[in-house]
Amino acid sequence: MSNENQLKKGSLGLLAIVFFVVAAASPLTGAVGGLPIAFFIGNGAGVPGVYLLAGLLLFLFSFGFVAMSRYVINSGAFYAYIIQGLGITCGLSGLNLALLGYTCMQLAVSSMFGFFTDQLIQSFDLHSPLSWWMYAIIMQVIVVILGIAKVEIGGKILGILLLCEIGIIFLLDLFILKQPLSFEFSSFTPSIFFAGNFGISMVFAICSFIGFEATAIYAEECKHPQTTIPRATFIAVTIITLFFAFSAWALVQFIGAQNIAQIAAADPNLFIFNIAEQLLGSWSIQVMSILLVTSLFAASQAFHNSLSRYLFTMGRDKLFWSKIAKTHPIHQTPYVASIIQGVFMIIMLLVFGISQLDPMTDVFAWSSLLGSMTVLILQIGVSIAAIRFFQRNHHLPVSLWSRMIAPFLATLGMLFVLFNVLENIKVLSGSSSSIILILPFFIILCFAVAVLTSQYLKRKDPSLYAKLGQLIKLV
Repeated sequence: MSNENQLKKGSLGLLAIVFFVVAAASPLTGAVGGLPIAFFIGNGAGVPGVYLLAGLLLFLFSFGFVAMSRYVINSGAFYAYIIQGLGITCGLSGLNLALLGYTCMQLAVSSMFGFFTDQLIQSFDLHSPLSWWMYAIIMQVIVVILGIAKVEIGGKILGILLLCEIGIIFLLDLFILKQPLSFEFSSFTPSIFFAGNFGISMVFAICSFIGFEATAIYAEECKHPQTTIPRATFIAVTIITLFFAFSAWALVQFIGAQNIAQIAAADPNLFIFNIAEQLLGSWSIQVMSILLVTSLFAASQAFHNSLSRYLFTMGRDKLFWSKIAKTHPIHQTPYVASIIQGVFMIIMLLVFGISQLDPMTDVFAWSSLLGSMTVLILQIGVSIAAIRFFQRNHHLPVSLWSRMIAPFLATLGMLFVLFNVLENIKVLSGSSSSIILILPFFIILCFAVAVLTSQYLKRKDPSLYAKLGQLIKLV
């Protein structure tokens, strides 16, 4: 392989990867936007316990995931794992789903960024000179520039933004716990967190972790991938779990277990802001509003990096235009892939803007729901692939827990969450549009395209088809 098709090895350390993947989860956005909704349409005071349970489920998933990461080093991550465990057709399905999922998450985050940037400017009593989609396009240009620059530069920027957004919520948590409260822990008892709409809360909790699985995408660029990727994965899951569970629990202490659902339902958009103003002062609203925008920028940068590496892998494996696998001559980043996806995002945002779609009830509702479903299916696929991979490679020194038990339990848990997504698809989207009901068919389309692509390669380019599974580097 030529140097122009190689990512920069050893450019990322443990902390940089953790920053990338936790930034994709956008903790501040999840706290401000996700927690209040989970409280009032989910299971109320049981939400903190649900986040702990979601973290446990993703820990189960991580065991099989990181076990494979020690033996499969590839920036295609989900695609690489599934193709090794379940074969070429399933691997191509995983690739299509990853492209669809991360594209949708990019669009969801971009629409939110545009909307909240517009709201932020208006909060300063200024006339917003641009439409929401114009702000989103400007952000995408900056994201592409950082995607082309040294990957470690993006890691440092995301690290600073991430510490700020987690810091403001943690400060609020501390001020809550300073109040003269009678602490109670009913949120973590099964009778409370399994009550009400437990399934809906579980969906919100699992979706708050989306992005953590991207640790493996940086396997070719990090130092000591066999140890760094597992550590980064478990650290990311731990940070996200503790952040949401602790913050949700603190809110329950402040409002009260009996009243939390009712208070959150009264004004979910301002729920966190109202508490922050009461405890921290009015300055906190402006700071949180600014950090909310930077949080969305950080998430967009993280998803951009993930998607560009999937495109890079497609080009390198000759599944798409080979030039897309070309890396920058100085930075060794997948700059062609960054530019292509950036142009695509800008075109989509232009289309949305010209069509006068609402950034939240239309773009965000559709794309975030579809993106969440695809990532859930990918996680199910990887868990099954891990079981099959280690069955065929039983000589590898991997424990029964990591090769079989944990992936099996994770598969069952993820299937439960996916079932709840499909059952509550309109409630979760927050949209009454009938378009929501056709979103699952895009997932079916991904599988159909994979089958057709597999059959086409088998007939037209049997040598490439035969080598496809061997193109994944095994350690």
